Amino acid sequence: MTERPPTPSTPTPTASIAAAAEERTVATTSQLTASIEDAIGLRLNDAIFEDLLLELDRRNYLEWETISRGGDYVWDLSDAPERLGEALAEALVARMQAWLEETD
Repeated sequence: MTERPPTPSTPTPTASIAAAAEERTVATTSQLTASIEDAIGLRLNDAIFEDLLLELDRRNYLEWETISRGGDYVWDLSDAPERLGEALAEALVARMQAWLEETD
């Protein structure tokens, strides 16, 4: 009987999804609220903060992923720092250009 090489293993979809999830930064609204409140020492208004997060999602600064079992939004923050940084830089440059044009 001829000996055949072993069949290569095929990656399972759950393994690929888990690997992708490990590379992302995700958090619920409650987790974000708690983190920010701990960092600044102030209490956030939950409704206003959630409205802010939804507006940031509409403008593509962060991404809404799903809703948790507890009813919280789950946010993908992986690219948020770069996106927000670019938006702030563009706004700053526009303000400086306007200021320079006024002083001419």
